[in-house]
Amino acid sequence: MSFFRRKDLCVIDRAVIGLSAIVGAGTYGTIVDIAASYNVSRPFVYELKNKIIVSLNTTANKEAEEKQMMINLTNQIILAVRLCCRSSVGGISEALKLLKLPNNSIGYVSQFLNNKASYLINDLPVLLKPITVLADEIFICGMPVLVIIDAVSHLILSIELAEDRTGDTWNDCFQSLSSKGYIIQKVTKDLGTGLLKGTNLSGLISQADLFHLQKPFDVLLGTLTSQADRAIESEEKALKILNNRKSDSAILKAMGKYFNIMDETASKIDAYDNYDFLHYELHLAFDTFNSDGTFRDRDKIYGDATAAIDLLEEFFGNYTVMKKSIAFLRNNIEGYFPFVYEVENILKFYSTRLPDFIIKNVCLAYQGNLKSIAVKNYQTGKKTANVAKEHMTIVLTATRNESEKYDAEKLATALSECSRSSSALEAKNSVIRKYADASTNQITQEHLNLIAFYMNRKVAIRGKYKGRSPLERFTGIKEKCSFLELLLRQE
Repeated sequence: MSFFRRKDLCVIDRAVIGLSAIVGAGTYGTIVDIAASYNVSRPFVYELKNKIIVSLNTTANKEAEEKQMMINLTNQIILAVRLCCRSSVGGISEALKLLKLPNNSIGYVSQFLNNKASYLINDLPVLLKPITVLADEIFICGMPVLVIIDAVSHLILSIELAEDRTGDTWNDCFQSLSSKGYIIQKVTKDLGTGLLKGTNLSGLISQADLFHLQKPFDVLLGTLTSQADRAIESEEKALKILNNRKSDSAILKAMGKYFNIMDETASKIDAYDNYDFLHYELHLAFDTFNSDGTFRDRDKIYGDATAAIDLLEEFFGNYTVMKKSIAFLRNNIEGYFPFVYEVENILKFYSTRLPDFIIKNVCLAYQGNLKSIAVKNYQTGKKTANVAKEHMTIVLTATRNESEKYDAEKLATALSECSRSSSALEAKNSVIRKYADASTNQITQEHLNLIAFYMNRKVAIRGKYKGRSPLERFTGIKEKCSFLELLLRQE
């Protein structure tokens, strides 16, 4: 039989032939009958049948792939919006519905996040060296959350939803980290009794946070500032009234009142000036180095701080808030000195490796960097930071060989890793609290684990740690993928 092209068969005819073959599949003689009816060969019928089957399968596969892609997009949006934008489950669901994405119910969003939260914080690496940690508690939805981070990298090592914040509970947290292999040397913290007891029960060095030691003295400074401002305003009003008086009697009366207000204003300004000076001296007393870079040991710091306290008590002891602040500092000042001893040991080690001139400039650069961060005025902070850079430039210029340069850089690193403040943890806690705002009065351990996972792997986009995550700073190993990719891989 000779074959030729059937140009008279249109697309519809060919589709009918192929579909008829599919419908009649399994019935004996179907293909023969179709071939005879359309005067075509049986291979032609089989070919049309197979083309339609392939086309239908391709369409089905494409639809399945597109559906899976939409689901993957939904999952990515849920994680990104929850962790990066701190949105509520209800808000995420509403956004997904607005974008017409699948799996947009509150139930799905909640369950998906819970499933991902099963990828716990326990996967963190352990370094075989002693570390200093920062510890503090925050309250979320009325429940205490105990947070412990590495002092250098700011990696969250532990975040626990607890029933209380007693010493025994804190001790359990420290023991849990110890059982995982972490060698905790020192705990920098506020002066809460439960945390202090937990640190002591664990046999750890307790470092009092400098910020919490000094903060109570800021209250009276604000009060005296406000009193001086109000007194100046009263004096200006009294002067205006005096200038508007016409008669001699009215002028004398207004003048007497004005002079009385002037005396009161001078008294208020003197009180502010004196307190501002002593307040500054109290802060200066805790400097680790003098202006020439020489080390200030425990006795020097204690003596200067005590002298400032004695003067504050003499001139401002009648204020209740001052009495409490002074008693607080006197009772807790010894907790500050583990930091001083740590710096002293570091300097003793490097004193045999570096000239005194280089050590002093490294110390001034270290102290300048701390002050540049602490000051509130931007221009002052920038100026202080530039001076710190100049000291470090002097160090690198004065080193006589690569060995000295290496030791100078190691000294700078060692000093920067000494911890006397838990401000880094305060900053972390403020971010964690923001997640509570979107938790609709509900927080679970799983949610906390998910938050910690994200914060540990979030890459800084600006500042000192730009381009690195806490985990990378902790291990020194750059991560190969983002937190989002890691979470999406977990089933």
